[in-house]
Amino acid sequence: MQSSVYKQFALRMLSGNWGISLLAVVATMLVQAVITTQLDLESTDPSILFVSIGLLYGATVLLAPLELGRNWVFLDIAKAEKPSFGLLFDAFGSLKDYVRAVTYYAVFYLGLNVLMLFLIVPGVWFYLTYRIVPFVLRDQPELSAFQAMRESRRLMRGHKRTMLRLYASFIGWYVLVLFTGGLAYIFVQPYINTALAGLYVEIKAATDANEQPVGS
Repeated sequence: MQSSVYKQFALRMLSGNWGISLLAVVATMLVQAVITTQLDLESTDPSILFVSIGLLYGATVLLAPLELGRNWVFLDIAKAEKPSFGLLFDAFGSLKDYVRAVTYYAVFYLGLNVLMLFLIVPGVWFYLTYRIVPFVLRDQPELSAFQAMRESRRLMRGHKRTMLRLYASFIGWYVLVLFTGGLAYIFVQPYINTALAGLYVEIKAATDANEQPVGS
């Protein structure tokens, strides 16, 4: 399916849901801003810079449930369900969900950063393969983080190019974010993430249909 279809789908599903979508994005941005303003990422002192980067990574991982909740909001929107603002913090209320979120994002960001540091292509492949894990964790709460990553790898087999084309179709919107000093980000993120959630829903439905026994 063409990227334009997923984008049209996202705009349709966001109609009437922009309020919760913008709230979810702004809330996560504010938390991230509070963290980054406490760090010195421009220091010329290697030790200070190293500590700041380490603290930033640690804080990002520990706040992973917030990022997970944001993905859950957009998945609910893509499924025509009405997400509540509380869904953003759902993973903080369950030890199992908290561990799943922290484990996934720790592995995801570490693997992505290491691969992108040396080779771009493997890094992009890694990102596309495991980007839908938050959606898998929502749909299959019985899975551990590593089981969800295996499921994501299985679902994305043969679909990574489609996701890459979808991201590429938003290049103009990324440029707009730059020209507005990041202000447009709060509107672009719901658009992108809802389109991505729509892609996931379609992939999962197609995979489930193909695996259904004949005559059932």
